[in-house]
Amino acid sequence: MNIIEFRDFYRSELQKTNKESDYIFKILLQEICNIDPLKIALDPNFIVKPENEMLLRSSLKNILRNYPLDYIINKKSFFGYDFYVDENVLIPRPETEELVQWVIDDNNNGDKKKLIDLGTGSGCIGISISKTINLDVTLADISKEALHVCNINKDILESNVKIIEYDLNTEFTRNQFFDIIISNPPYLDYSKKDEIDENVNFEPHIALFAPEDNPLHFYKQILFFANKNLNKGGQIYLEINPDFIKEFNSLLTEFKPNDVNFRLDFRGKKRLAKLSF
Repeated sequence: MNIIEFRDFYRSELQKTNKESDYIFKILLQEICNIDPLKIALDPNFIVKPENEMLLRSSLKNILRNYPLDYIINKKSFFGYDFYVDENVLIPRPETEELVQWVIDDNNNGDKKKLIDLGTGSGCIGISISKTINLDVTLADISKEALHVCNINKDILESNVKIIEYDLNTEFTRNQFFDIIISNPPYLDYSKKDEIDENVNFEPHIALFAPEDNPLHFYKQILFFANKNLNKGGQIYLEINPDFIKEFNSLLTEFKPNDVNFRLDFRGKKRLAKLSF
């Protein structure tokens, strides 16, 4: 099958617009077959080799079952960097880039502050910050598999972050204190699990869903962590669930930050928070 025939096969199977189908096909050509998509226009009779045909067909089957394209190619662009991702970590979202930018804007003054990224997943938050401004960055996660992905990204992007295993539900026993805490913890409402996009179900639920009976559990644990390990004058930057703003504000009355600021994400939802202590 030549490259044009394969493109048309994708178009017929995916039942999307030609533009959407062609985008997926070109990404797969480039990323899993190492074939320049320009061949579609410049060499339309180019024959796809059997081994690449097998890869393209198996990828198509995955896409048809709503498996995320980012997992197929093991790559997601975030804050201008290409991160390795697989089923062990959440796929980075553009809303989180806005949280990263907030930290950078507030701390781009040359001071070598200490930052910890709690529940780091792929490491995209902490690594992006470490590549942009001069902070001492630590990545922490409960998942050994996620930390393996972190180490891959640390090596790929030549970052100097530190990586530690830590469960937010336990006491932090290291004698370390931080100026900045940042986190995008699990916050989706489990009772609404059936309403989310099908492809999201392939992502690790441990990184997506808060406990059904306590949707603010991880925020409370982060605040407990801050009570003991955040330096005076420190800040916490959080991605939050816009559906639980009222409950989040009630939680803050228990911990009494000096200042609370919210920002809207690019969709106009109150999803970002900064707490100053």
